[in-house]
This record gives sequence, C-alpha cells and structure tokens, in this order.
Amino acid sequence: MAESVMQPVTYHRIAAVVSSSGYKIKPDTVSEYCQYLADSFLMFSIENFAAKLQEKVSVKKYYFSDNGFISLFVTDAETLLLENLVAITLRKKYPDELAYFSTNIEVDFYLPEHKISYQVAYSIRDSATREREVRALMRINSYIPQNQMLIITYDEEDTIETDGCTIHVAPVWKWVMGV
Repeated sequence: MAESVMQPVTYHRIAAVVSSSGYKIKPDTVSEYCQYLADSFLMFSIENFAAKLQEKVSVKKYYFSDNGFISLFVTDAETLLLENLVAITLRKKYPDELAYFSTNIEVDFYLPEHKISYQVAYSIRDSATREREVRALMRINSYIPQNQMLIITYDEEDTIETDGCTIHVAPVWKWVMGV
C-alpha cells in the first residue's frame, strides 16, 4: 500500500501482488483489510469524482494518515511523501469533499464544491514534467471551469499564465501554512 500512494488501486491488483509473493489472498480479504486500516485511522481513501458508481467503490487512491508509515516501507520516497502530505492537509480541511479526477486526464486532487484542482510534483524544473502538470490542469478546466488551479512542489514558486488561465505554483511549506 505504501508503494501505491499516488496511484489508483483496485483490490484485485493488490490481491494479485500479494499472491505473486506466495501468499494467496482474495480481493474481498484485501477490501476488509483496507477497511480495517481506514477504521483505525492509519489510512484513508479518496474516490474518482469522474467515475461511474461501480468504479468509485472499487478503484480508489489510498493515503496514510502519517508520513512516517511511508518512510518505514519505501526508500527514496520524496514524491510519495510530498503527495501524501498534500492529501493529509486537504483531508483535514475538506474531509467530505476531497477526490481525484480521472477520465482522459488525471488530476491528483479535486475539490468539486470549490472547483479547485491540485497537481503535486516534486519539481517542475524539467520541461516535460512542467508540461504534463499544466496540461492536466488545463484539461480539467476545459471539462469543468476551475476557480483555482495549483501545482504543489517541494520548493518552487511561480505563476503560470496560459490560455487565459492562471496556475499558481507553490512550495509545499508555504502552501501548508496558507491552507
């Protein structure tokens, strides 16, 4: 689960990963264990806002309630830790609204009632990464006009103006202080 932070996962996929290591487990058992983790406040999940009901229930993104758990299981996890921290912060402020958005695009976090979209990238200094993150935000904006679009990074700050839209790039420390 720690390695799956940032990615939508299914119970079937997790069962297959565990089963490939020699321990047979059924997707129903994985579902129960995930619920135990959520009930004990060790993890929480968010749904795909753009998905059909069946997929909302079966394909979710999971995050840990404390970044320390990721550090226990994954080495060189800077990007995972950054996205998990953003998830924790957003969940504290918007516990019933937080989702992600995935159809032909994937936006890391989406607040439908506020129409705010977030992408998380450790750095956008690389032009390909910058283009990918901006493109995702612009595409969701074309589906549902956004009130605000942000890219949260480790330490970069910028304002990107494109096609009449403004995307704010904020370092995580500054963004967390302002949330």
